[in-house]
Amino acid sequence: MAGRFAFHLITDRGAAADLLGAVREALAGGVDWVQVRDKAAPAADLYDLARRVQELADEAGAGLLVNDRVDVAVAVGAAGVHLARRSLPPEVARRLVPPGTLVGVSVHSLEEAVQAAQVGADYVTFGSVFPTRSHPGGLPRGLDELARVVESVSVPVLAIGGITAENAREVAATGVAGVAVISGVLGAADPRAAAVALREALEGSPARPRVPFPPPGRRP
Repeated sequence: MAGRFAFHLITDRGAAADLLGAVREALAGGVDWVQVRDKAAPAADLYDLARRVQELADEAGAGLLVNDRVDVAVAVGAAGVHLARRSLPPEVARRLVPPGTLVGVSVHSLEEAVQAAQVGADYVTFGSVFPTRSHPGGLPRGLDELARVVESVSVPVLAIGGITAENAREVAATGVAGVAVISGVLGAADPRAAAVALREALEGSPARPRVPFPPPGRRP
């Protein structure tokens, strides 16, 4: 559905005792993209995790992204690679991945978002929007700044940081393409129920994405 909000889950080995089981339940609850992230893992371990998550994503009709490691993204045939501040520049990563592979970038300011879009990022993830356990000392950017980013770039914008079913409608009202979560789902006692609640909150908003995120299986 063209106006559907994208719901991304980012993996964290420390967030769930049974990570793959939690991912499976989250996919059943409405997650449509999984970003595999483990910055401390050797390439072989990350490849194995990404391959297993790809199997779960395929079963659910969801998409797979790999954080930072372009080589692993290519090796598993992921739909995209997500770049952080210390990753390869997006224009360099673009030369290394197959045509049609999504290249996303994490940004923390309006200026960074505009720059990422100018050099060819297919989407940006902006945050942290609210206080979050993964960045306890970080200063939240807030909804007003998120809205400015959404209005200023011509690529999909995902919101990240402290997003829950309770505040998801406020986030959706900015016109974001969707949200990305970690502990809000993986750290829940029932990841499926947490995902269902967040998905229902997003879709219950009267707002729609200003620039929708590509559905799984459809490349830019």
